[in-house]
Amino acid sequence: MAWRFKASKYKNAAPSVPKLDMFVRDLIVGSYQTYGNNIAASAAFIAFNWEHQGSSVAVLPLEGNSRKGKAMPLLQSHYDTVSHLDFSPFHDGMLATGSHDCSVKVWHIPEKGLEQTMTTPECSFSTMKRRVETVGFHPTADCLLSGTAMDSVYLWDLTKQQQTFFNEEHPDVIQSLCWKTDGRLCATSCKDKMVRVMDLRASSPITLDAESHQNFIDSRIIWLGDQNRVLTTGFDATRLRQVMIRDLRNFRTPETILPLDASTGILMPLYDADTGMLFLAGKGNTSIAYLEVTDREPQLLEGIRHSGDQTTRGACLVPKRALRVMEGEVNRVMQLTSNAVIPVSYLVPRKSYREFHGDLYPDTTGYTTELTATQWLNGANTVLPKISLDPAKRELGSAPIVILRGPLNELVNNITNSQGHETKNVSLAVTKTREKMKQFEIKAKQEQFELAKKFEEITATCEKIRIVDNALPIDDNGNGKPSSFDSETEKAGDTTAPKPLPRTMSGEEATHGGCVTAIGIYVTNLDNKPRPSPRPRSTGNKPRLGPKPFSVDVASFNVPVAPGSQTAKKDGPENGNHSAGCSSESPEEPDSKLTPGLSDNLPDGGSEPMDQGLLDDSELVQLREKSSDDGNPQILSTAERRMIFEKWTSSESVDKFDGSTTDSEFQRMGTGRSTLADKRRMFEGRSQSVQDEKASPTPPRRRQMTIAPDDQKASDDSGLMPPPAIEPGFPRNRSDLSKENMQHATVKRSNSTSGSTSTDGSQAARTGNSTSATPNSKRHSTVFGRVSKFRHLQGVPGHKRTHIEDILNMCRQVPYECDGFQANAERVAVPIAGTGGKIAVFELANTGRVPEGVIPTFISVQKLMDFQWDPFEPTRLMVAYDDGKVYLWKVPPGGLTETIAEPAATLSAHEEKISLIRFHPLANNVLLTASSDMTMKVWDLATMTQRYCLVGHTDQILTFAWSPCGRFGATVSKDGSIRIYEPRCSENPIREGALPTGTRGARIVWAMEGEYLVITCFDKISERQIYVYNQSNLNTPMHMVGLDVSPAILMPFYDEDSSILFATGKGDSIIYCFEITDEAPYIFPLFHHRCTTMTRGLSFLSKNHCDVASVEFAKAYRLTKSSVEPLGFTAPRVKSELFQDDLFPETKVLWKPTMTADEWFAGKNIQPARISLQPPGMEKMSSVQQSIPPVPPKKIEPIMGIQKSIMNATDHVQEQIKNSVSARMSVNKKLEQDDMEGVDEKEWEE
Repeated sequence: MAWRFKASKYKNAAPSVPKLDMFVRDLIVGSYQTYGNNIAASAAFIAFNWEHQGSSVAVLPLEGNSRKGKAMPLLQSHYDTVSHLDFSPFHDGMLATGSHDCSVKVWHIPEKGLEQTMTTPECSFSTMKRRVETVGFHPTADCLLSGTAMDSVYLWDLTKQQQTFFNEEHPDVIQSLCWKTDGRLCATSCKDKMVRVMDLRASSPITLDAESHQNFIDSRIIWLGDQNRVLTTGFDATRLRQVMIRDLRNFRTPETILPLDASTGILMPLYDADTGMLFLAGKGNTSIAYLEVTDREPQLLEGIRHSGDQTTRGACLVPKRALRVMEGEVNRVMQLTSNAVIPVSYLVPRKSYREFHGDLYPDTTGYTTELTATQWLNGANTVLPKISLDPAKRELGSAPIVILRGPLNELVNNITNSQGHETKNVSLAVTKTREKMKQFEIKAKQEQFELAKKFEEITATCEKIRIVDNALPIDDNGNGKPSSFDSETEKAGDTTAPKPLPRTMSGEEATHGGCVTAIGIYVTNLDNKPRPSPRPRSTGNKPRLGPKPFSVDVASFNVPVAPGSQTAKKDGPENGNHSAGCSSESPEEPDSKLTPGLSDNLPDGGSEPMDQGLLDDSELVQLREKSSDDGNPQILSTAERRMIFEKWTSSESVDKFDGSTTDSEFQRMGTGRSTLADKRRMFEGRSQSVQDEKASPTPPRRRQMTIAPDDQKASDDSGLMPPPAIEPGFPRNRSDLSKENMQHATVKRSNSTSGSTSTDGSQAARTGNSTSATPNSKRHSTVFGRVSKFRHLQGVPGHKRTHIEDILNMCRQVPYECDGFQANAERVAVPIAGTGGKIAVFELANTGRVPEGVIPTFISVQKLMDFQWDPFEPTRLMVAYDDGKVYLWKVPPGGLTETIAEPAATLSAHEEKISLIRFHPLANNVLLTASSDMTMKVWDLATMTQRYCLVGHTDQILTFAWSPCGRFGATVSKDGSIRIYEPRCSENPIREGALPTGTRGARIVWAMEGEYLVITCFDKISERQIYVYNQSNLNTPMHMVGLDVSPAILMPFYDEDSSILFATGKGDSIIYCFEITDEAPYIFPLFHHRCTTMTRGLSFLSKNHCDVASVEFAKAYRLTKSSVEPLGFTAPRVKSELFQDDLFPETKVLWKPTMTADEWFAGKNIQPARISLQPPGMEKMSSVQQSIPPVPPKKIEPIMGIQKSIMNATDHVQEQIKNSVSARMSVNKKLEQDDMEGVDEKEWEE
């Protein structure tokens, strides 16, 4: 048992989430009812479902980070939801997609990524009216694709583009399929609660089966590497999530069963065979669990859990070839949320990351295979070679290894022409290259004394031959013969050309460097020797201490030669070897050679500074004289070398900026230079080197200035792309923010903070805008964009003495359509458990503990369905029951002191049970009732008669809301439809639309003066969502916000004056707060209020009951487990003694009726009056601000030293503060011993 005390290397692996600007943000991802993970990753790309239907696929670079939108290019792949995605393990640009439209398609992603929307796949297969559930590539055979559709298993050979296997022995839908690492067996989990092991090449494919999770809800299965064990996730009979591990030697009995929790999120298992790390991400959950799988008890050891703040829509692991091994990253989970892709890295803490920690990174499965699909189907097997993740053993160090093999037809041709032959030559050539690299390093140290002589020879040669169009210089190595490096490499084989020396390049340079792509060097382009674009530098060659941390802004990739690639062909656009603008040598030119010693120190691998004419003539003569004064070669000093390299680097930066800059390099949040600060620094450095005759050897300092887009100097920079125009409201980098670029829009209601009045004439002159900023102009934050006045709202619960406590026996089984709690300014109504429908009424004036004994209630023999207070009469309570009747109860003066069983009036509204009732917001005695008979009726309570009957629903009515003007009403029904009625004009709906998600429950409110509809509902996986619709277009939502997975429906409450939406559910401890505006994305999250206890009900009061003096803009009463407590929402203000008229506009008088029932039924529309909430004696904040004269800005001269006047002014202010405090305090300088009586001196003598 000593193994128990041996700590695991990955025990302390901790999740690490980068900053927000490292996410891929502003995505549109829906909730999909599929058996897939909705996201897949290769070493180069990530692919995931797009938009709410999910029929399109978005493909982005793996290391990309930027804001995306609807205009991004997509794979318009299918007509129905894409159920599963998978990348080939041998080709990072080959993606397979399966869809519910009964088709499987294979796509080739170009080396630069998607630049335009693609609709034509490389090949496609049909499953004959069977919905595709899963697709996946074979782990060892090249171009072999597997998939499942309903109860069938398929195999497709991509080289022949035909189906090669079909089996339909499963009795129900196959939910998951996984291959063993060696590719011999596969395992499936089925909806019939069984797991099976299959050998698809046997006569009877199903070899083992066993009962699995005892619930037909989605289950997943994965193979634990090359072991004979499988792991499954699912639900048991009580709907508890659980994990099982089975051994093939005793398949029917699970080795381990780990019960988890009762969440409804489908567990997606992600397993890394190299480290034994298992990640469990649940759909709809915010956390990702980490477990370590062992081969002894306990077989599942829990690690550090990742707790995020966004719900998971999908998850996948990044291949080990793309990990940052020099930062201790052992795994990376790509978490797909509703609007972002979040990379969650798991790092093992170590004292130092200067060296490679080989104990954390065992050799992993390689990326080459000799096995074709046909060979595997004929019975052949293979073991993939292992590769090391040690950067010292990789050609390009710690850069990701990316495998790109071109389109499918080219890949098939290469496999057909050279099976098993070209791979050996490739490995041999790579070995020779590595050996020669080491020889060059040794030889360079031995030949340092020849540096000056070589320097002069190269200079003389370059004076005769000038390089144009970025062609490589001709280097004869001093004797006109080929170098030994090239001659020995050619002996390795005629079909394999040498690869260029490894170097680090920026991601943006790789994007437009011709043969160097955005994700690496194209592997089939080995005949022509690419010239990598140099990375601009702003400093000299300084020694780098410690490992350089990997950054997605500057990334380089190592692309080995792919198996089966055909290098003898001429490069051309038809085979994808070159992008536009690829520069290479002509076939007639001799191979360029490297100069030993000096060329190794140059960043571009051999291009001399003097080759490009970067040194002045005088300096060149001085160097020549120094090297040949006495005829003996002399070594250049360090200072002279630094001058050469810094001049070369500065001009190289200019050349890069002028010559190879394309439009995409200036895209915002690009991969090459992701910040505008870098672009500005590059622009300023270029301006210095162009305008000055002699550049300074020290790097230029960054200028403290702002470059206006309209102030570009075209005369100096004719070939320079101007910086992109800054879009209004678009988040920018701090270093590029300028007030003149901020544009202000005007909306009808804006909660953003008032714009500053400091926009003076000079600023207006700079921007070219003569109109000054108005008090209603919006302020945009440098980080968050739009700033709301209510962003930092606070929920302030009332003191305990204002609570009503010890309410016992509250009813918990209230219907779903009922909020379960109603309050007005004088009393609250709470349902009480017991026979019949009991409602207790508590007076708000009688706070404290409820007296023991029987609580007085309104009682009826029928079950309670819904209830609501009359908004204009606080003593009238309308209650609906399941017998189709509505009772009118009246609270006697002094409150309810005894149980009352006789209502004041009875309304026989419907023959079936009533689901909800709603009072009219403006007219007195007008009530609407909705019933299970799918009709709604409008009643005149003054005469107890029916006036209108509204029809048109085909299923149960879930919610209803009157518009603020009182003319319209909106409903959401169980058939998934949204309807708007105008009861006085038509009994049928005037507008209809459809919800995009499930209809288990919903609530609806009107917003923005009746222009918008806000709906809270669920999706198919029970995630709570908030939709915003324009009332004129109910078919397409304007925006959606997903919250969490919970069975409680969100109850929304909208405040018209502040335009804030409060939402909470029964059993929640958080009250969600959002601001509804008429600018995208229409829903802005604010600070949510977290309660100390769970909420059972929430009811808001009218605005005249808010404590305006305390900046309270909303007041509510909250029902908890056994009490009722007041809750106020305030906005923090510095000058709270003033009336905040920007927070409290004139409000509608909604506590008094504007018309009678007869007037409303007659067709009148009388809108409510508006009054000011300004308390008497308080001054308006706007009037005080206007009375303060604006102080003109003082021009501050540059201060070279400390001015004494400033120091004296500070001392003077401190003295004034001291005197003012002393004047208010009663200072007593008398000491305590002064009142004591002393003794005579003679007494001391005694």
